[in-house]
Amino acid sequence: MRVGPIGGTAQVRVGDRLLRFRAELTYNFQVFKKTGVAGGDGAVHGYTQEANVPYIEMEVTQDGTDMKTRDWEAIDDAIVNCALANGVQLVLRGAYVAGDIVPDAMKGSLKVRFEGTDGEEV
Repeated sequence: MRVGPIGGTAQVRVGDRLLRFRAELTYNFQVFKKTGVAGGDGAVHGYTQEANVPYIEMEVTQDGTDMKTRDWEAIDDAIVNCALANGVQLVLRGAYVAGDIVPDAMKGSLKVRFEGTDGEEV
């Protein structure tokens, strides 16, 4: 039985820039999302399948001195590397910042979502 961390901390890099990772790191690298289809006859008819955009989402410390909104917006075709405390390495290629970039001035944080072309757990 392995003893050690199963979660908690991470080191996150975008290219060669180390981010100030704070909390709540989630990711999804599945290739397809499947959704079951139930018929009016009460039977399951199968499922539909659609492509999934791989992503890594997290909260970072953002006090405005290290990266400004335009710096986040300029990230394009980047490699996002996350070294998790449990030894798992996440690699997202072709990455950009998706959605709105809205720093929380009261908490000094920013929830950021990187989407990309390919994600891998190493």
